[in-house]
Amino acid sequence: MDFNKRRYAHLKRQMEEHELDMVWLVGGAGMGPRLQRLTGSTSGTAVIIPIDGDPAHFVYGVDYNSTLDESWLPVKLIESRSAALHAITKYANGYLKDGARIGVNLGSLNHSSYASYSKELRGDLVDISGDIIPEVWFGLYPDEVKFHRTVSKLADIGCSAVREAMRPGITETDLAAEANYAMQRNGAETFSFQTIVSTGERSAYSHGWPTPRKLKDGEFVLVDLGPTIGGYAADETRTYLLGSDANKEKMLEAMDKAVQAVIDKVRPGASCRELDAISRRVLNEHGFPDYMHSLGHPLSGFVTPMISKTSKDILKPGHLFTVEPGIYIPGYGGVRMEENVVVTEDGYEKLTRGPRLL
Repeated sequence: MDFNKRRYAHLKRQMEEHELDMVWLVGGAGMGPRLQRLTGSTSGTAVIIPIDGDPAHFVYGVDYNSTLDESWLPVKLIESRSAALHAITKYANGYLKDGARIGVNLGSLNHSSYASYSKELRGDLVDISGDIIPEVWFGLYPDEVKFHRTVSKLADIGCSAVREAMRPGITETDLAAEANYAMQRNGAETFSFQTIVSTGERSAYSHGWPTPRKLKDGEFVLVDLGPTIGGYAADETRTYLLGSDANKEKMLEAMDKAVQAVIDKVRPGASCRELDAISRRVLNEHGFPDYMHSLGHPLSGFVTPMISKTSKDILKPGHLFTVEPGIYIPGYGGVRMEENVVVTEDGYEKLTRGPRLL
């Protein structure tokens, strides 16, 4: 809760700097984890924050009781979807004067909603998706890292459970079940996505899913999982080889080198575009093709940084992200290894600690 209130104060400072009379955070479109970082609850169709006045957390009846328990902001019930426009605009207009500036994450509004709210609200809607939201939801505060260490340990446990359960004849669904059971038995509350286990030629899918396919000797096992605690979410991938295969071992070694080459360059001021380029350069030097996705992404609902060919982001302390290059050879198999990293004042801390190579 201390970190939620710190982000709230950060948001209010940004409102003053950008001369906003109000911020209206629209739920949906990935806002759930960000709302949790601010209010304590993932639920909500809207959060209204006047520069001078009382904030309000608007929810529908299905989420009302849970939000009352979780959110530190005053909770307002919306009786029905048809009543949302009236409820939100009536509350907001009580603090607004004609010509006010209202900051909103416009990407969460469709065209019809934008037209309706623009007409009813006493003020102009200003998109804050490109400045205030990345500033407030940039990453972890220094003393917040401890929570991510905890959830990262759960990801290590899940990957280890798959590694220990590997044997000829076991199915992908059984391996995924082993991972999920191990993580939840050790404290995982939810998963940010369905645990991925793909084996053999299916490991060449960048995003596979567990099937009844049975593992064979000499095949890859790719596991990608995302346990959460209190809204903090790890995201770890490992690729293991059952038995031995010289060519596949070379793929694993090349991937390990590519991941480490990137991590070694993580520090404040590093270019995210250059980190992406390092990973591709190392894989190319080992004879493997480019991969088609970005090198990494932020975690736990934070907005920055994006680690990609086109990213303009520059690393700063608190940035929390994944490093996950890939090798994908259709019909043969694939390798991806994913680490979770937080930028510190003088370098980095690697939060996921499970071995990449057996």
